[in-house]
Amino acid sequence: MREKLRILLLSENFFPPSTASAQRLYAYAKTLVSHSYDTFVITKSPVGFESKGITVISRNPKKIIPIFDPILLILYFIASLGVIRKHHIGLIISTVPKINNAVAGFLLSKLFKIPHIIDIRDYWETSLFFYPLDKIVPRRLAFLFIKTTSMIYRQANSLITVNETLKNILIKRGVPHKRIHIIPSGADTSLFRPCENDNCVRLLRERYMLPLSKLILVYGGALAVDYKFDALLEAVSYLRENNNFLLLIIGRPTLLMNNKTILQIAERLGIKGKVKVMDPLPAGRLAEIFRCCDVGVIPLDDRESLRHVITAKIFAYLSSGLPVLASGPKNGELEKFLTTYKVGFFVEGTTPKEFADMLKTIVREKSKIKDMGSTGRRIMEEKLDRYELSRSIIDVIHHVTGGHIILVNRS
Repeated sequence: MREKLRILLLSENFFPPSTASAQRLYAYAKTLVSHSYDTFVITKSPVGFESKGITVISRNPKKIIPIFDPILLILYFIASLGVIRKHHIGLIISTVPKINNAVAGFLLSKLFKIPHIIDIRDYWETSLFFYPLDKIVPRRLAFLFIKTTSMIYRQANSLITVNETLKNILIKRGVPHKRIHIIPSGADTSLFRPCENDNCVRLLRERYMLPLSKLILVYGGALAVDYKFDALLEAVSYLRENNNFLLLIIGRPTLLMNNKTILQIAERLGIKGKVKVMDPLPAGRLAEIFRCCDVGVIPLDDRESLRHVITAKIFAYLSSGLPVLASGPKNGELEKFLTTYKVGFFVEGTTPKEFADMLKTIVREKSKIKDMGSTGRRIMEEKLDRYELSRSIIDVIHHVTGGHIILVNRS
C-alpha cells in the first residue's frame, strides 16, 4: 500500500495572526488537508489551534532580526530534520519574505532530495537599497545577497507568486517561466464581509468606540517604510476644519514606525482628534472593524521598485465592502487593479496636497463610495476568494511531482 504525500510548510507567520501571509498559508494548509495530504508547519507564530491533518511546530527566538535571521534559520532547520525523518516528508513548501524559510527549504531539499516549492509574495530584496537598510548594508553585499537568493529561486522545483509583474521580475532573475505559477492573494470572503445593515454598523462602532456619524478611513497592517504615513497625516491636517471623517490606523509596529510615532506626528500637526490608533488585532476582530468602516487606505510610496506591489490588504478591504484610497507607482499593479475594476481612488503622487485633494473628493462622494464597495465585494466573491484560489496549489504540486507520491528515505 502506497503512503500518502506528507508536506512540510516553512512560514514566518501562520494562523492565528491576522497578517495576510498567515492567512494565505493557513488557506494552503486547509486545502492540502482537504486533499488528504498530512501537513506539518514550522513557524514563529504561537500554536493557537488544533486541526485534523495539520501539525504546527512553533520556533520563536526572543529577538527577531529583520530580513535574514540566522538564529531562526538554524531553529527551522533543526526542527525540520526531526519532522522529515519521523514523518517521511515528500515535499517542502517555503515562503518569502523572509528569506530564512527559502534558505532552510533549499538546504533540506538538497540534503534529502525532496522537491521544493517557494511561495514568493514580494520582491523584498529592493528594500536593501532604500532607507534605513541602505545605511547599514553595503551595496556590494546587497548585490551578493540578490545573487544568492536568485540562485535559490532557480534551484526550486517550482515558484508561486502573486501577479504578472513579480513573475516577470523572477524571469529576469533567471527562473524558467514554466516553473512559475501565479496564485493571487485574495481574502477569506466568509471572514471579511460587509455589514448586512446600518444596525450592524452601529453596534460594531459602539463596541470599538468609533464615532457613529463620521466617515471612517481605515489602514490595517504593518507600519512599513514602503508606506507614506507622514504624507497621509499631513494631508489630514489640510482638512483640519472638516469634522466629517476619521482616520483609523490599526498598526503593526516595525523597525522605524510604531503607534506612538503615529500619535506624535498627529499631535505635532494638531490632528489628534482626527486620528485614532489601535494595536494589532486577531483576524476576527480586524474583520469586524473593517466591516463598520467606509474606505480602506493604502498609502504606498510611488518609487519604481514597488511597481509589483498590490498588497494583500486591498483584498481584505474589498471583501469587507470597502472601496480603496491608494497611492503608488504610476502604472504599477495597484493602480492597474483599481483602474480595471473601478473599486477605488488612486492618488497620482504621494505629496500631502495630492492626498488631501483626494480626501476632499471622498468625503463629498458618499454614494459613490457605497457603489464602489458593492462592486468590490462582488469581484471578491466571484474571482478572489482566498480558499478558492488556494486550490491551485494542488495543480502546482501535481506539476512538481508528476502526480506521483514521493517518499523520503527513513535513514
